[in-house]
Amino acid sequence: MRVTVRYQTQIKRAVGLASETLEVPEACPVAELLRQLAQRHGDAFRRLVLKEGGLPQDSILVFLGERQVADLPALRLSDGDVLTLLAPMAGG
Repeated sequence: MRVTVRYQTQIKRAVGLASETLEVPEACPVAELLRQLAQRHGDAFRRLVLKEGGLPQDSILVFLGERQVADLPALRLSDGDVLTLLAPMAGG
């Protein structure tokens, strides 16, 4: 199945892309997709998105379509889904 991943803020800079469309297994868990993306895009992406042990960072914001999702370990993707990854910005 095909899913589109959109990258925002620091994640976009780490990946070097605004978005990409990927082939993933049917009902792919979001956490597994993030681990695959970390292998594909390297350490800068991994540090922003995953914590030690390969679990998603608590601070990462994930949107499925226009809806923000919080329970990433339980979330499974469907064909045609659009996933947006956003790392919160800090500053003052």
